[in-house]
Amino acid sequence: MVRRWGASVVLLTVTGMAGGVMYWPAGEAPGSAVLGGRMAAGAPVTVSAAPRTPSYVIADGVARPAHPTSNRPTSNTPASNTPVTGDAVATGQVGRLATVESIAAARGVAPTGLAARLRSYLASRPGHVSVAMYDAVAGTTAVYTDPAVAGYETASSVKLDILTALVRRAGASGRLTAREQALARRMISVSDNAAASALWADVGGAPAMNAFFARLGMHATTAGPGGKWGLTRTTGADQLAVLRAISYPGTLSAAGRATVSGLLKTVIPAQRWGLTGGVPAGVTVELKNGWLPRTSGWVITSLAHVHGAGRDYVMAVYTKNGPSMQSGITTVQGLSALAWKAARSSAAAG
Repeated sequence: MVRRWGASVVLLTVTGMAGGVMYWPAGEAPGSAVLGGRMAAGAPVTVSAAPRTPSYVIADGVARPAHPTSNRPTSNTPASNTPVTGDAVATGQVGRLATVESIAAARGVAPTGLAARLRSYLASRPGHVSVAMYDAVAGTTAVYTDPAVAGYETASSVKLDILTALVRRAGASGRLTAREQALARRMISVSDNAAASALWADVGGAPAMNAFFARLGMHATTAGPGGKWGLTRTTGADQLAVLRAISYPGTLSAAGRATVSGLLKTVIPAQRWGLTGGVPAGVTVELKNGWLPRTSGWVITSLAHVHGAGRDYVMAVYTKNGPSMQSGITTVQGLSALAWKAARSSAAAG
């Protein structure tokens, strides 16, 4: 593993061994939450169950395979550690793309044209995608979900949901206990799995999280069973409820929103890819990503609040069954660039 923070280059093995026993089901490759506190502390990540898991160089927010010929997801059943072949990875059916809808159009807000651009872009991308964007300046919401699959795994992006549920429980003060604050920082800044498992239990596990989702109107979201929080199923549209709760007044107190925002600002550079794509330097992007190699392909997820240069929007992207980690990241970053260009500027609106 090579780390060169000054040059924004990181060589890492994506295995997520920290606390990951609660993360993925038997027979799936351990992944998503990335290296936990071990990477941040500089200690080596020991990988005995997944020697063939690909390594990536992350430079300027983009992950690229360190070994170009080793970019496919790996199955980690104890009996077999053979890579999944390209034929076994679902690449999506372009002809079954759902129509992007402008939810806010019912309030008389004119569509921005983002729908057509999203559809055109995704028609050429592999895998399945659920994406949603709420533009706070324009007051519009664009939603797209590929209907070919039912439910999108959250991977480590659910850690933002866990944090939001904890902060909401804290009430007007928005303050977490010292223990919760320490665990939340590890869970968000380096995406530590053990910290997420502890806080998932603290908040009440799947029953409490399902109640939290219901309170926010997230009817397409179901908490992962058996403590497997990373297998929570959701859609981009549902996750906008969480993003709006932490970004705008209404659900959380101002102090609670500040607690979440402060923690999101601690995400390490190596994990600041995805919905940073196409966003100019100097614009604030508060985000939480997730990634998980499964036997059916890669899950790549990204949640963000983007604000600055007159624009203000929240966006959620979920991809699954992709042929590689980089493929999913490229899809998310392409959607991000389209969203930035389409977002209304307050100066232009005004």
